[in-house]
Amino acid sequence: MKIAIIGTYPPRQCGIATFTSDLYKSLAHSSEEKPTIVALSDGSESYFPTEVSIVIEKDKKESYRRAATLINTFDVCIIQHEYGIFGGDAGNYIVDLAQSLTIPVISNLHTVLSEPNPEERKVLRQLAQYSDKVTVMTKRAVEMLNHIYHIDRTKIALIPHGVPQFSYKQTDAKKSLGLENKKVMLSFGFLGPNKGLETAIDAVSTVECPDFVYIILGSTHPNILRKEGEAYRRSLQEKAEDLGIANKILFINEFASEDLLVQYLSACDIYVTPYPHENQISSGTLSFAIGAGAAVLSTPYWYAKDLLDEDRGLLFDFKDTAALSTLINQLLTNPILLAKYRRNAASYGRHMSWTNVGKMQLNLIHELLSPPIFISAVGRPLPLALKSGQNKLSS
Repeated sequence: MKIAIIGTYPPRQCGIATFTSDLYKSLAHSSEEKPTIVALSDGSESYFPTEVSIVIEKDKKESYRRAATLINTFDVCIIQHEYGIFGGDAGNYIVDLAQSLTIPVISNLHTVLSEPNPEERKVLRQLAQYSDKVTVMTKRAVEMLNHIYHIDRTKIALIPHGVPQFSYKQTDAKKSLGLENKKVMLSFGFLGPNKGLETAIDAVSTVECPDFVYIILGSTHPNILRKEGEAYRRSLQEKAEDLGIANKILFINEFASEDLLVQYLSACDIYVTPYPHENQISSGTLSFAIGAGAAVLSTPYWYAKDLLDEDRGLLFDFKDTAALSTLINQLLTNPILLAKYRRNAASYGRHMSWTNVGKMQLNLIHELLSPPIFISAVGRPLPLALKSGQNKLSS
């Protein structure tokens, strides 16, 4: 079975690239034949690894057409969809590619907007039209696709965000990072002003534990770095200094590779995502923290409300510094409560391991490639895959 996966890919440093790489590894581990990567390029990549056999130049429409011809020699195609990684209005070049495919298509939606503009809504609806299945990571996203975009529920599959294996013991991870005897709170990801880190820094100023440290791990977002340099990082550091807590906050200016993440997430006691806005439908960082068995504190954005349900974590209101500080102090002074949330997160995280997610994706592929048989008007059996391909070409 020949699988093509479309998405950004390392060495590009972005969440979709990391996700595509992890999906590739999970499918390569579980299937007889390794998938092939179709990588989106914005020209910043100096090379691609050997699993990349097709490269699409983001802003060149003809590049998408050439790629479609090659992808049609495969058995199935999985598209990682995020508006910003594709060329055209609201990334509509990927729609042209999907329309040209005659093989089964699965589109994995990383963003589902609650208030899309007309072009964003059109692009997502068209991509769903030319896909045999669309996959999302939360129940809320399923509801939004059905009610806002009017996509039939039978076309939607729920597959959680995958998380890596966490083999470190916490004591070993803390020792390797020089954090012995520390109570560690962590945030990671690209640094940028839309992450709400100011709220977390303010909360740290009233944390009572003398052995507490808050680690902010991640390089500055490349787009911000190009426009503003490290001005935003410096503003956060100055804020910590003004509050007199610079000794409690550790900034690590390094891209959070998976190996580094596993080490720091294994070491942390508490993980915080203080995002300031509600409309975030997925978060790799939050998924990883659950997989690592951290006690998670988060603002109530959509993905967090779904993932932290059933006592898998604790929520505080947007920009509510006092509420976050209260939760941190409660967990640090109550080891039994801290252990409860860590245990609940780790238990659910095992369900989200990339090994399990890869198997879910393969099961979905097998369903598409081994469909039931329908009887045509003239009495001949027609495979469902053929009917689907004809529908796509005639749309």
